[in-house]
Amino acid sequence: DESLLLQWRATGNEMAVLSTYLTDVQNSIDANGHSLRKTRPIMCNSAFEGRPPARYLRHGAQPEEEPAIKDTPMLHPFWAAGFSFARGHFAYRVPYDCCLPFVFMGEEISIGIRAWTHGYDLYAV
Repeated sequence: DESLLLQWRATGNEMAVLSTYLTDVQNSIDANGHSLRKTRPIMCNSAFEGRPPARYLRHGAQPEEEPAIKDTPMLHPFWAAGFSFARGHFAYRVPYDCCLPFVFMGEEISIGIRAWTHGYDLYAV
């Protein structure tokens, strides 16, 4: 996707990872596949959910608004499993944890922390 490559290149960062919770597609794309949205989903909060002893940390996104930074991807603190785009070395250097098979709640925290400690920067697109 040319638009996605342009956004990744706009970071000017070999270690950039574009990642966010995507919005719905309905009424968001024109007939030519171009976005009709002027907003950007940004992951900026976390909270513990569930009842002890099975509590887990879950990320959330703020309500979408027109971003203050419009012409380039914007740094944000979390990695989203639903959408992630980076150079192939990201998947090689920060793989899913082999000691946590079948983990659904928690893989975003694990990969996000390990990505950051390996020098990657996470961006909202």
